[in-house]
Amino acid sequence: MKYIKLVIIALLIVGCKENSQTVDRSKELIIIDQDYDKALKLASKEDKLLFIDFYTTWCVPCKELDKLVFQNDSIKNILGKDFVMLKYDAEKDTIFHLSKKHHVSSYPTGIILNKEGFVLNRKYGFPGQDSLSLQKNVIEFADESVALDKENKLLKGYSNKINIEKYPKFYVDYVNRTNTKINNYELSDYLNNTQDKFSEEYFSTLIYFGQDAPVSITDRVLKNKQKYIDLYGEKDVEILFYFLTSAKFNVAISELDQEKYDEAVAFTKKALSDEWVNDLLPGYEKSYLKAQNKWDEVFEINRRLKDKGEFDNGNINHFSWQVYERCDDQDVIKNCIEWMKEVTAQEPTYAYLDTYAHLLYKNGNEEEAKYIAKLAIEAAKKENKSTKELEALLNKM
Repeated sequence: MKYIKLVIIALLIVGCKENSQTVDRSKELIIIDQDYDKALKLASKEDKLLFIDFYTTWCVPCKELDKLVFQNDSIKNILGKDFVMLKYDAEKDTIFHLSKKHHVSSYPTGIILNKEGFVLNRKYGFPGQDSLSLQKNVIEFADESVALDKENKLLKGYSNKINIEKYPKFYVDYVNRTNTKINNYELSDYLNNTQDKFSEEYFSTLIYFGQDAPVSITDRVLKNKQKYIDLYGEKDVEILFYFLTSAKFNVAISELDQEKYDEAVAFTKKALSDEWVNDLLPGYEKSYLKAQNKWDEVFEINRRLKDKGEFDNGNINHFSWQVYERCDDQDVIKNCIEWMKEVTAQEPTYAYLDTYAHLLYKNGNEEEAKYIAKLAIEAAKKENKSTKELEALLNKM
């Protein structure tokens, strides 16, 4: 069925305009702006699901999703069969409080409710390099949600009501952008001392501030992992434990505490799947080495990754810029210069040439740094990029 839908999309997009009169307009997607009550009543009346598209005005992927997917007539007709859509600016949350209820902090986020307002499904971001891949991701999410509704599989921790009085004031203020300073004492007091630690209000606050959560709560949350999964779904609980893992590593690395670092590693292996563990631990290992100023060891790790084809030009550039900013090991600087020489020979973009020029300057090669900086400025003109920082570097020479 998914394959048939995707074929239909492709045919409609490539120009079958002469068939436009045959479209059943009763199946068109009804889109409501911001008014949650109106959208849910309409979904209930139409016996459809409610697709909430959380966006912000500054979010570029949100704009691409809207333009390439939700404004596409063929997609609207496919979605319209089963959904009413609510376009919801997540930063205008003082009336309906959906961003708070659903702890939305990344954009775009899609949430599907059944016609009674209970949560069926959620998705953070819709990846895709072009319109067809974006559309495919949206349709797969929609199909999955329809199937969940048919089986009445809800995220049962969430009610279909919103009582803003049950949320802590600091959370409400933060999401409303009236006070975005985190009071760690207040957060710790709430997370440690709230009586019902399985309520949706508690869970939403916990996952929203997970990376700032006190490490004192992590073992208790881990002990109750399955109960949280039963209430809020495996996807969000995995994300929660990623945040809690980050909190533990951040403390260990900032304090250069080996014992706490080892505890964070052990917690990660208990809390997260092997896929998450294999993805996260190498990055934290490098962060810990950098904090200890062991840049030669970090370089060696990256060299092995590069030799295996797992450290591309973008990774090399990012690491080399960190070396420029934070590393004084001359051998590492020289090795990164050689890497950036290779990278800029392959891709002479402004970003890469800029890093190369800065490294040369740091190493004392001013004449070569000037030459590369001028090449970078020429590239910037073609790419319509600002060169203020690079021009400031040139003025130092």
